[in-house]
Amino acid sequence: MPQFIKPFLLFALLGISFSDYFIPNIKDIDQRDRILVTAKSNPSTPQDLSQSSSQKLSILDTSATKSEYQRLMQSLGDRQFSSIPIDEVLQIVSTKFIGATYREGLLDRGATEKLFVSLTEFDCVLFVETVLAFSRNLHSPNPTYENFVQNVEAVRYANGKLDGYCSRLHYFSEWIRDNEKRNIVKDVTDELGGLPLNKTLNFMSSNWRKYSRLKNSEANYQCILAMEKKIELEMQSEQLRYIPTAKIKSIYPLLKAGDIIAVATDIKGLDTTHTGFVYPTSNGIGFIHASPSGKVKVAPDLQRYVERVDRAIGIMVVRPK
Repeated sequence: MPQFIKPFLLFALLGISFSDYFIPNIKDIDQRDRILVTAKSNPSTPQDLSQSSSQKLSILDTSATKSEYQRLMQSLGDRQFSSIPIDEVLQIVSTKFIGATYREGLLDRGATEKLFVSLTEFDCVLFVETVLAFSRNLHSPNPTYENFVQNVEAVRYANGKLDGYCSRLHYFSEWIRDNEKRNIVKDVTDELGGLPLNKTLNFMSSNWRKYSRLKNSEANYQCILAMEKKIELEMQSEQLRYIPTAKIKSIYPLLKAGDIIAVATDIKGLDTTHTGFVYPTSNGIGFIHASPSGKVKVAPDLQRYVERVDRAIGIMVVRPK
């Protein structure tokens, strides 16, 4: 069977009964999904520079997406989600998106960095950010569409604020670190027995010709260089860690629904290539993700899935708070 190469470059994501919500339709179970990851160009986009708050636009300030938000809220009924553990909320929310369309390059459309939000199509990181933002919104005292959109911005950008292309958390390990500083998530890889991941993260600057916003903007390129140097300094005192692929099953009893999984890679200069959530099923620990095979789906066994990801060496585990 032909295998189509798909990239995951990280710039380019409620009843409460497990039996009611945690077992998807069998046709959506990802039985034989295989991921091959490599670098390729993103869709061409004009030069992008930093922008002020007044210039910041959300593609989701449209009636279509707001209507989809309202439809999803109605489908959840009148439950008081603020009193439900966040792991259960994450599981319920992620289930709502099973079957949604996988699409690349969604964050790199247009001439400037905009707060793109979608509830119908995702790449792997956008799926994680959307589910996390939607769940945090439900957990808040007064969930609203506006609060949901603000939550998307909070998890996607450095210090929670959109300020141009370089403010996006392009490397997922930096996404983890920044969100951990703001008490949104906790990296639990170390306490699960993670091993050091000795890498220098410079994939973007080394492959700048593949990124139109770097190729077309010297300012963006210099900003990415500075960001990579900052990450290198941070890693001197806070080393990246990962769980080797062969050890994933051994930590199944310690994983929780909604834990964020990032697939670590041996690709030079890159930390991770794919993301999704732990998804407990009646048969064990599955993995729900926006799959390059075309839609959001569930792989029935997390370790088996990671074993089939090209260049994968293990996982990082991050727990939403």
